Amino acid sequence: MANQSVALRKVNGQDRTPKYLQAREILVAAIRSGHFAPGDRLPSTAQISSLVDVSLITAQKALEGLVEMGLLRREVGRGTYVREDFDPSNVQQPRLSIALVLPGHVNIDDYYHSTLIQALRREARDDLRHVEFSFNDRYDVPTRTGKEFGAICIHPPIESQADVERLARRAPVVVLGGTMPGDHVACVDCDNAGGAALAIRHLVGLGHRRVLVLSGPTNMTNSRDRVNGAQAELQAAGLKLTDRDLLVSRDSVVLDEGARARLAARLSAKDRPTAIFAGGFYLAMAAMQVARQAGLRLPQDVSVVGFDDPTSAALLDPPLTTVRQPLPKMAARAFQLLANALQDRDAPVHGEVLPAEFIVRGSTAAPPPPERTSPN
Repeated sequence: MANQSVALRKVNGQDRTPKYLQAREILVAAIRSGHFAPGDRLPSTAQISSLVDVSLITAQKALEGLVEMGLLRREVGRGTYVREDFDPSNVQQPRLSIALVLPGHVNIDDYYHSTLIQALRREARDDLRHVEFSFNDRYDVPTRTGKEFGAICIHPPIESQADVERLARRAPVVVLGGTMPGDHVACVDCDNAGGAALAIRHLVGLGHRRVLVLSGPTNMTNSRDRVNGAQAELQAAGLKLTDRDLLVSRDSVVLDEGARARLAARLSAKDRPTAIFAGGFYLAMAAMQVARQAGLRLPQDVSVVGFDDPTSAALLDPPLTTVRQPLPKMAARAFQLLANALQDRDAPVHGEVLPAEFIVRGSTAAPPPPERTSPN
């Protein structure tokens, strides 16, 4: 039986590494050092939660990862044990170090980023004891001595592309959720332009002729590509995206006050748009809120299409018609490309664009009939 009062290191709240991963590494270190020997029962989930200073859910997630790795076993009604056939000396230090580089302002716990990060971890799970991830908000990442090192840069802004290229000259790099000019860096992304075209095609097919496009920051290639795809599809339908019907938010998660005010004014105009294509899930929710505040019904008065499909999209009122990105497949492919590049540094650099899927739900309908003017 292990010493149930053993002191464990607490997670670092300033570290951008997800807390469940930090907690898992703390437990691995305790097993490796002999604090928890083969056959020992670990403290309860609640005790571990307190010892390493994380929530119960986070502690549970850390323990589940160690069960999947084969370090622990669980007995219903009895507890969690270090496997008897487990040799602590076999817990190797990671051989492969992967830097996940994200813009400093992003929230790694939101739907988009958490889905990508979880998928990367799943992809590495078969060799989990030989892989470590670090989280960085700068592109001058120090290479790790004694280990294979590569980086996955998640949707770098356009102004950081030169930094990504400099990093790629030092180590294998894959861009995930974004694109780069030229063919020097492998990129894996969704077909953002194609997904936007699907959204516009759906709205035009319903009869909409006045479509507003609500975009995230245009210094992100995926936002830019969605605007371009929407604009091209409108043009193909003989329609024009006017300046007043292209609204750009400075943030893709929170609709900034300026964009919110412009959207409210546009929806209150006599020639208001009858449909909104929002280039993000959170932007779509904000558009629905602003439309309701303007006294408009969804979808009878205005239709809304989003981009991204978390579980909550189907639970909105009305359920959101949206473009679904294959986020897990994107992350898996990025990991595979990086692993291939580490095995063969001279392999040709190539990227992949994965198709988007269009999901029709209840937030879109035919436009309302035009208002009739009273006879003179």
